[in-house]
Amino acid sequence: MESTDTVKVSVLSDEDIPTGFQVVSKSFGHNAPFVDIYFPNHDTPLGQVQGSERLTTWKRTSKNSTFLKAVISSDSQDAHEDLPERIVGIGIWTLMKTAPPPELGKAENTETWPNEDDREFMTCLWRDYVKPRSQAVNDSNGKGVYVLELLAVHPDYQGLGAGTALVKWGTDAADEQRIKAVVESSPAGRRVYEKCGFHTEIEEMRFDTGEEFTKRRKPKLTFMVR
Repeated sequence: MESTDTVKVSVLSDEDIPTGFQVVSKSFGHNAPFVDIYFPNHDTPLGQVQGSERLTTWKRTSKNSTFLKAVISSDSQDAHEDLPERIVGIGIWTLMKTAPPPELGKAENTETWPNEDDREFMTCLWRDYVKPRSQAVNDSNGKGVYVLELLAVHPDYQGLGAGTALVKWGTDAADEQRIKAVVESSPAGRRVYEKCGFHTEIEEMRFDTGEEFTKRRKPKLTFMVR
């Protein structure tokens, strides 16, 4: 299959979200510690229902967030010719003009993590996770920044240009408004972001979770800016 000209980007509907969340789960597997703790049990039926509900609530309540899907049509699906259109990737871009709260409870429903240890671990991660993006927002002189909050491409369809197309939507929007775009990149996504003009500002984000969680996997994320 050819790359970018076979992929279309459009707005993700509420009805698309369960399929989109399946793409998220397949894309990251258990190779992304932050995704694993942020979306508990995302590869189980219950976890997928709960994750889809959270994305739906987010989509409906955040006027500055744009939920996108990358799709391929039937004439470019090869083995999937019976499907009229297939969602192969999703992206969430937020025009962020106010720094996110460092307290997890002010940003998320903490009942998402019924286990107390999981909730405390997520609380520690969140506090450090939002620091670089908050600094970028505060440095924008009120203009705000575009934040790529989530990017996922189904592993069966990686390398076809879906990720690049989803990233380009946000960088084009940022360029139009003459503001920065930022992302917390996993090692797997870094090459795509560099291709789209991002550069590294923080090579490895620091997560101070204390001695209590020394045995837990910490995210390996690079803060990138364009």
